[in-house]
Amino acid sequence: MTHIHTHGEAAFSSEVLQNRQRTRANRDAPLKVEAARQYAEILVSHGIATLADANALLADLDKLNTVERDLAGIAGHGSGARLAYLWMLLGDDSRIKPDRMVLRWLRTVLQRTVTTTQAIGLISEAAARSGCTPWELDHAIWESQRNV
Repeated sequence: MTHIHTHGEAAFSSEVLQNRQRTRANRDAPLKVEAARQYAEILVSHGIATLADANALLADLDKLNTVERDLAGIAGHGSGARLAYLWMLLGDDSRIKPDRMVLRWLRTVLQRTVTTTQAIGLISEAAARSGCTPWELDHAIWESQRNV
């Protein structure tokens, strides 16, 4: 976070990260680096500063719910796919990232549109029936959809 504050969000985003993506397609939307800084600040404010802290958080549902509620207030949070992906990266194999690729795959397979909440339930149930984790199924779907 110190580097972001030192350079400023726009300069850090373009010069250091070489990524000027925004949280939404809207040109007035905040930069992703701003959302990442806000995520980091909230996590630190809840005592989450290391990978071990994050893993402990995933095991404490009450604290996790509080942290998720605070993170949901960040611009670009949307459906919660970004947050689910963060927990997946931290090792929570029970999560999926219900992004456009997963939703597109489900729409094609089911021949109907599903909500992100429905997608989570459908992928979780399909994973259980298939003997894999939701993360593994999410990853397989993503791999099949990334070049479509």
